[in-house]
Amino acid sequence: MWRRIDVEGFEACAINETESGILISGAALYSERGRPVRLEYTINCDGNWESSAATIDRWVGADLKEIELKRLDDGGWAVNGRDINGVAASFDIDLGFTPVTNTIAINRLNLGIGESSGFTAVWLDDQTWTFKPLKQRYARLSETIYRYVSVESGYEADLTVDEFGFVRTYPDLWDAVMD
Repeated sequence: MWRRIDVEGFEACAINETESGILISGAALYSERGRPVRLEYTINCDGNWESSAATIDRWVGADLKEIELKRLDDGGWAVNGRDINGVAASFDIDLGFTPVTNTIAINRLNLGIGESSGFTAVWLDDQTWTFKPLKQRYARLSETIYRYVSVESGYEADLTVDEFGFVRTYPDLWDAVMD
């Protein structure tokens, strides 16, 4: 469970192994411009932490938006049946409202200390609620610290993780409050 730092809110999630891989499910509650927001999500990954699908139910006040994201057979991605440009062969989903997708990327990359890797993620911009390509880079600085970089914007954050690779601290955005 995480506490949001930038706005009032919390999030909780569970990661479970299934016969087909890994299922992540969670819910986030927070305030956005004075309105309550509730997000419920699931993310499907294979045993190598490569994402294949996600669903998000987003409530803002009484307004519900349902989002279904799927990786296509050709390696591309579609949201609610419509193709997303620029994300072919992406293995990662980045849901802008949760640090759990950083946990997925960290586990998929499996970097040694001093190693780094870049890739393009299928990113949900939680300001516009649209999916876009987002070039990212992770560098493992120590046993528990990873530097996350959003390449195009230049945004950087040093994420603290536990032995599982679960994000514990995402500066200025989230702090874990429970295991």
